[in-house]
Amino acid sequence: MNTKKLVSLVLALMLALFAFAAMAENDKGYLSTFDVASAGDVTLDVMITSLGDSDGGPYLRGVMDAYMAMYPNVKLNPVECSMNQLYTTLITQATAGTLPDIFTMSEAYYANCYEMGMGVTNLDELLGEEYMSQLLPIAIENATIDGTLVYMPWQNNTTAVVYRKDHFEAEGIEIPKTWDEYLAVAKQLTKDTDGDGRIDQFGAVVSGTRNDSAESRFQTFALTYGMDFVTVDEKGNVSSGFDTEAFKNAMAMYVELGTGETAPAGFVETGYAEAYNMIAAGTACMYWSASNVLGGIYTGNPDMMGKMGSFALPTAEGIAPVTSFSSVGMTISESCKNKEVAADFLKYMTSDANSVAWNEATRRLPVVKTAIEAIVANDETYAGFQAAGETAVIYPAFAGLAELRDTVAECWQTIVSEGVSLDDAVAAAVARAAEVVESYQ
Repeated sequence: MNTKKLVSLVLALMLALFAFAAMAENDKGYLSTFDVASAGDVTLDVMITSLGDSDGGPYLRGVMDAYMAMYPNVKLNPVECSMNQLYTTLITQATAGTLPDIFTMSEAYYANCYEMGMGVTNLDELLGEEYMSQLLPIAIENATIDGTLVYMPWQNNTTAVVYRKDHFEAEGIEIPKTWDEYLAVAKQLTKDTDGDGRIDQFGAVVSGTRNDSAESRFQTFALTYGMDFVTVDEKGNVSSGFDTEAFKNAMAMYVELGTGETAPAGFVETGYAEAYNMIAAGTACMYWSASNVLGGIYTGNPDMMGKMGSFALPTAEGIAPVTSFSSVGMTISESCKNKEVAADFLKYMTSDANSVAWNEATRRLPVVKTAIEAIVANDETYAGFQAAGETAVIYPAFAGLAELRDTVAECWQTIVSEGVSLDDAVAAAVARAAEVVESYQ
């Protein structure tokens, strides 16, 4: 039996077991504590960034259809919005009073959401204690501000490196522990594989677009150099880590990895999709991301299944292993007229069975503890993400985080596209970061 069929068989068995266990506890198959069927006619607008994805979109629409079949009195309207447009869309909707009933949220924007009163303040109560006990504690902490659960964590976006495990094994390459070792491995894997005199396999690819996807990757990368974007003291005072050698060193290596001999051309145009397509095509061998990148790779080239692996992020010399835990989740608008039904749908969407099925569709890891354990036990490709999670940290809540992230993208893009020196670009970033932090004090 081939690998793909075996994986499908095992996952099907897991889903059946989850469904059986859930049915034994609740005949609806999930932790439902509200009588949705007696709620009358309910219409909910549901804005999920993954609805526009080629893998997650069809799956989520199927989940919504299944819920409406279970409750004919409920109508769920899917609303698309890309993650890169989420922040500006939410600000516009909140200002106009047109927020959807349910919408995507992450730690990049949750401080703004909290300050503007976009979401409910009793989300944990709506979800219920039993449901909350199923989630990773770090995920709950990451989604909480001043004791208020701002959003329901859903996707476990622990960052690790995905790599061509088959190439490492064929060449006897050991997992790099430092970024200097990573660069050396990248050089070893950069080669002309067909003898035509042109490099057609690059050791690594790095995202350099000016959007949250690339910027959040740099924020995690900076951690491995000992640099925090912001720190918050006991009195709530915020300080920036931009004016440090750690930031300058991190930026220098990031640009080197993105534009040097081990990287494909087009760094500042290389976003998330371009990067995973290079891995799928065999033109790049390493990339750091959350686990969902495997979905893009496998969709682009199903033959990559069984050839991929993952390992924890390397660090600069002298820095202990570290990565970021981040999550994307959902929250309920304060203006929603059927909050209990909205919470019930979210619990259905993230049940054990649906969490495993979500991983099968998108390769994203969930935050439901039992579902994660089952997924990792079934597929060692996720082992690096699990290992990385042991040293993961969460970012402090800061409403200006999106602006600080944009600052670093501006920094590397001026270096690469405009020929500005590293020193001058970093100095400009330090100045802008100071202005951003001061504006939120």
